[in-house]
Amino acid sequence: MMAAMRTLSLAVLALCAPRSTGFRALSMTLSRKAAHPGNVDGNFFVDHTCIDCDTCRWMAPKTFGRVSSGGQSVVYSQPATEEETTKALQAMVTCPTGSIRTRKPEKMVKTVRDSFPLAVDSKRIPQVFHLGYASEKSFGAVAYLVTSKTPEGEPFNILMDSPRFSSHLAKALDAVGGVQYMVLSHKDDVGDMNRWKERFPDMQRIMHKVDVRTEHQWPYIDMTGVERQLEGSGPWEVADGVKIVYTPGHSQGSVSLIVDGEHTGGDGVAFTGDHLALSARLGRLDGFARFSDDTDQQADSMAKLADEDILWILPGHGRRHSFDSALEREEGLRAAAEAYRRDPTGQKAPGPLFAVV
Repeated sequence: MMAAMRTLSLAVLALCAPRSTGFRALSMTLSRKAAHPGNVDGNFFVDHTCIDCDTCRWMAPKTFGRVSSGGQSVVYSQPATEEETTKALQAMVTCPTGSIRTRKPEKMVKTVRDSFPLAVDSKRIPQVFHLGYASEKSFGAVAYLVTSKTPEGEPFNILMDSPRFSSHLAKALDAVGGVQYMVLSHKDDVGDMNRWKERFPDMQRIMHKVDVRTEHQWPYIDMTGVERQLEGSGPWEVADGVKIVYTPGHSQGSVSLIVDGEHTGGDGVAFTGDHLALSARLGRLDGFARFSDDTDQQADSMAKLADEDILWILPGHGRRHSFDSALEREEGLRAAAEAYRRDPTGQKAPGPLFAVV
């Protein structure tokens, strides 16, 4: 009844004030929050505010797909099991724009909200976690946590890029000993770093000085207070087994964090920001040429990672990728670098990894 009354009231407003700027803004907001017509019937849906960051499609691939035109996610199959529902809710919590919604409350939502940080792979890299809570300020970039100890047994925890600030997530980070370092891959993915600094005042932030911006420069976030601003071409050691390598191309200050197995609990990992990822659209390891400052320079940086002792690529945007051996890594990254150099926009790439509806 109340819903019907609200609908009637809005209709009356529309008739009485067709030229009202305020009403037009309200109508636009309401229409953007309406379910996308590409959704299948059911409780979960995606609205028109989706920014096509791909997060929900890789987190819950059995539920979310992408429309063939318009560039937005939709629900192409409603969750059918508890596992699928959990993954859909985790995607909902992570969504940077709050575009995933339910018509009726889901009883598991509070439990799922508190499930972050999520282990990336509990067998191969048990001390590496996906933080969820993506920020619209960084277009939904993925932020990660590495939990480790110093030789003296003190917490040695690193955030890679900044998630959206959340008090729930902050409490979870408290439970593992807080945050000692935040490594920022480049200027695009700093997100809520200043709020996290307020929450963890002893945390040291690290990024390349070339990418440091003021609040008056895009993306209009003040980065001048970053405690450690790297200069030159590195590499830079954070601790034994943890280093930062210079990987320019996407931006002139792009860096990648290399963490060895002593700190991940298994395989070595490269956290690559927007420098290198498995492209869901192209179906290949890629550097997203459309957003690159210099694709040739970026290809050189890709090839540089072939010699690092890693088996995982964990990016900010794009999808994760793992190798089974050092040889596969060396061959795969060199091939990816050359393919990107020859065909940066992926005209000959295999094609999408997500459901197209």
